[in-house]
Amino acid sequence: MTKETRLSLQGTIAGRIGFGCWQLAGAYASANGRPNGYGDIDEAEGIRAIHYALDNGINFFDTAIGYNDGHSERVLGKALVSYTGSAGVRPVICTKYEGWPGMEGLQDFAADMERNVDMSLQRLGMKSLDMLLLHNPPDDLDLSAMDLAPFERMVAAGKIKEYGVSCRTVKGVANVLEHGFGSVVEAVYNVLDRRYEPFFAHEAYARYTFICRVPLASGFVSPRTLAEDRVFAGNDIRSNFSSEQVEWVTGAVRSLAFLNELEGGITVSALRFQLSNPYRTIAIPGIKNVRQAADAALAMRLGPLPQDVVQRIADAVPEVFYKWR
Repeated sequence: MTKETRLSLQGTIAGRIGFGCWQLAGAYASANGRPNGYGDIDEAEGIRAIHYALDNGINFFDTAIGYNDGHSERVLGKALVSYTGSAGVRPVICTKYEGWPGMEGLQDFAADMERNVDMSLQRLGMKSLDMLLLHNPPDDLDLSAMDLAPFERMVAAGKIKEYGVSCRTVKGVANVLEHGFGSVVEAVYNVLDRRYEPFFAHEAYARYTFICRVPLASGFVSPRTLAEDRVFAGNDIRSNFSSEQVEWVTGAVRSLAFLNELEGGITVSALRFQLSNPYRTIAIPGIKNVRQAADAALAMRLGPLPQDVVQRIADAVPEVFYKWR
């Protein structure tokens, strides 16, 4: 199998490096008052970044209802409506619904999910979603008891094409695949955490598309981390990270400094790593400006890393942070 940079999804071609839209949600807080976004954004610059991505072969967009109460979807919708580039560009949209059967306070899962999908379509200005994912349900959610009828009704109505789960951890991924739920699964996968990888090649899961989130380790895989200790604003979710985690991640990134010697530097190289397997994976770096979109486009143009570099990454970072296990 060749290492293609594009995938066929329900007859639509999508680039294997996409556009993560969490950053477009701006600054907001979770229910407990802690920051849950990536700080302030320039919405106009975010829209320019989306247009740049579309002009340069990046057409897969991952967003969620929970990203600031749909604000990320609104920004993406504005960008898609105002795009005047190539008429042949077809955006591929994945969004996520914040609910599951048995969730506390949720009386009617099916009705609530369908209502939220309708609202997402309105915010996005779309008639159909390519993918709908349950957003971070419990890792041990009993998927064998899941009623598929609400999902299949939306497929039949043309509101969604595929469905699946965005998982909290690798244990959640195993649960989804064990029960054969849906055809899409999303989880963390990057140069510092490669535990998701064994699922890609498993022939029993060949029908799944694997979405790889935080491919830049929440922005830590960056020349800035090589040069200085990172400090984040109080409205940035990364300000919640423990000093122990930040110290480990910083050290791990610095052990990969050799990637900065390649064209585009460490950020582009880490995105090229995502293309270095031949499987049905799509990486979704968080993007909020044209510079970040340009890095993703350059990674697509350069293609996979040489295999000896991939092995060097594995040798440099053989284990994940112990609290992620």
